[in-house]
Amino acid sequence: MYRISYALGSTRERRVTRSVVVFDRATERRQWNGQVVMCLDFSRPHGRPLSILSTQLVDARPAVRNERGQVVLVDGPGPRRRRLSRRRMGRVA
Repeated sequence: MYRISYALGSTRERRVTRSVVVFDRATERRQWNGQVVMCLDFSRPHGRPLSILSTQLVDARPAVRNERGQVVLVDGPGPRRRRLSRRRMGRVA
């Protein structure tokens, strides 16, 4: 299971959408102009399919369901950064 971020819309009005998905497969499809492109096929909750171009994928993070059924992102290998609150920043001097 993954939480993916992917780009939608035209070049001018591009927006990023996030979905929790299960990866199904990578396929090659032919566009209207005859060019073959790589597509990624996913299944969303309740079995709804999602197919995007590989160039639309912005980010993919592994996720799991916890004991309460909530989706929780798996921490990546990199160090986690904490944001300092304004109060803590003001005291440092």
